Amino acid sequence: MEILKRIIIWAGGLFISAIFVDSLRFKFAGHPTPEHIFTTLRDWSGIGLFFPAGPWVIGLGELLASFLLVIIPVALLLMKKGDGLIGKSQFLGALIAFGIMSGAIIFHLFTPLGIETPVEWANGEPTKYSGALFYSACASWLFAALIMILRKGAILGK
Repeated sequence: MEILKRIIIWAGGLFISAIFVDSLRFKFAGHPTPEHIFTTLRDWSGIGLFFPAGPWVIGLGELLASFLLVIIPVALLLMKKGDGLIGKSQFLGALIAFGIMSGAIIFHLFTPLGIETPVEWANGEPTKYSGALFYSACASWLFAALIMILRKGAILGK
């Protein structure tokens, strides 16, 4: 059972980090998809910080979560540090990922953003829509919840 627990934690952390790190090139380089997402939320909510700050703030949060889920635990393993520090790092990374993905899911479901967002563009106009961002947010949310459940002992001191 302990091996299955570790597989879920590490596979989940790698999945979340892969999704987060891959998305950074879009958020930080001014790709039209994050611009569409965050301007839609800005226009809907009237909160001007959604764009241009939104992609940067969320991207930095995703980068931090990725470091806490994978990079720091791997470094601790290589330095032969205790599982307690690894567990705390992974719990905190999962908590950040859970919060970010909770927001993503809520915004996809309950705002004009919708489940399908533009994924291909031509001449500044969307040419193809997909639900892939929403579904990867749901999978990341689920993995983050599982990691928090499986790593709660590190936070509780057990």
